[in-house]
Amino acid sequence: EPMAVCAIRCCYCRGDHMTIGLEASSLSHPQPNTSLSKMEHRSHAASTILVAVAAFAGLICTYAVYNNHTNNATVDQYANMLPSSSAASLTSRRTRRFLEQVDDLKEKDQAAVHSQCARGNPEKLKERPLLIFKYSRTGSTWLAWTGNTVKLASGKNMVWTHEATKCDKDRDESIKVATAAGTVEYLKEYFGHETDGKLINEAERHVKRSDGGMQSECLQTAGEDPENIGVTIATLNPHVSHVDTPDLSDEEWEAIFGASSAPLAMGVLVRTNSVKRAISAIASHKQLALCGRKKLTGEEDCIKNLPKTINLNVTELWSKIHESEMKRAIVTEAAGELANKFGDGRIFCLSYESMQQDIVGEMRDLGEFLGSSIEEESLQKLSEESVSYKRGSDDLSSYIENYDEVYESLSKNPCILEQLEEDEPKNFPLCGVYTGDEEEESQ
Repeated sequence: EPMAVCAIRCCYCRGDHMTIGLEASSLSHPQPNTSLSKMEHRSHAASTILVAVAAFAGLICTYAVYNNHTNNATVDQYANMLPSSSAASLTSRRTRRFLEQVDDLKEKDQAAVHSQCARGNPEKLKERPLLIFKYSRTGSTWLAWTGNTVKLASGKNMVWTHEATKCDKDRDESIKVATAAGTVEYLKEYFGHETDGKLINEAERHVKRSDGGMQSECLQTAGEDPENIGVTIATLNPHVSHVDTPDLSDEEWEAIFGASSAPLAMGVLVRTNSVKRAISAIASHKQLALCGRKKLTGEEDCIKNLPKTINLNVTELWSKIHESEMKRAIVTEAAGELANKFGDGRIFCLSYESMQQDIVGEMRDLGEFLGSSIEEESLQKLSEESVSYKRGSDDLSSYIENYDEVYESLSKNPCILEQLEEDEPKNFPLCGVYTGDEEEESQ
């Protein structure tokens, strides 16, 4: 009698899709036979049990596929992000990890950026202000202007200040250097909701975007009604190589954290593909020469004159990759230290790649983390509106003129090479280009 030999492979992720691992190499129904032996009866019973187990595994995998679509994440993506472990080392544990943590994939996404990264709001805190540490070419302008388009379910505004050091009244515009005292004073007032009518509304924000004002002015933006403040969010580049950033003491940071009635939350924004960030940084200088600015809205006349491809100097590329890893490591560590000293130790972590994958989900999680849920209707509109212009192709083989030369050079580090070859948004670990021992370079 043929028996069902079921090879049940639990759900696993590969690339950007979920594979249902349920295979039956042979499955047939026994014909009625009144003279079956006890051994044959047992065989049929075992076959039936295997089929039932296979069906149950199929249900689990079906739920995994559904959860993958709703969370827009896969197990392999999180394995690939973990800086301390390779994806291969997690393979044998995929089944157990998945079954135990189906509803916790985004938490793993966060932990990949830094061990203190977290989501959710276990203490049920309300309307927390947020300070996001970031560095250049990570999508911070995109994040700030996108966040400003959403509305809180409470009817209040989510207020953003992009590049908080530009709001220092004592800032020396000639050399673009902010003062510690002025930066502290501004952040204390801002997080304490002492805006004194300085906020601009959504219509004014679009004007500032179109004329390039967001590049140099202090912009505090808030939806349609600037005075109806819910949560206040500011971005700041704390890296020592950023010439606009003052060095703040522990006493000054303590004053900033104590300025609001609700506990100040910490966040970070990184770009995990160091190769693409490096190329973006190199291309931005060429763009600056032609357009007069590094960030574009997509409406500038100069865009038609920008080159469609780029020829890279591999030495410069490696230097920018090193810079990318260095800034990512230092910025996340700085946020972690401040969260431990003056906050609750938790950090809300964002990546450029995660926002590309699911900007709606990231903003929804942000609202929950701050204790101010975002109106669902405004979340759904995010996918319909572009707030910044992205130049260049995600397929770098068609964008880089000397791709073969670059490929050969980056192949020295397989982790970095994978970033070059990836043509879809995906989170990556640090690849060991920056070890922490080198002397920090100026931008």
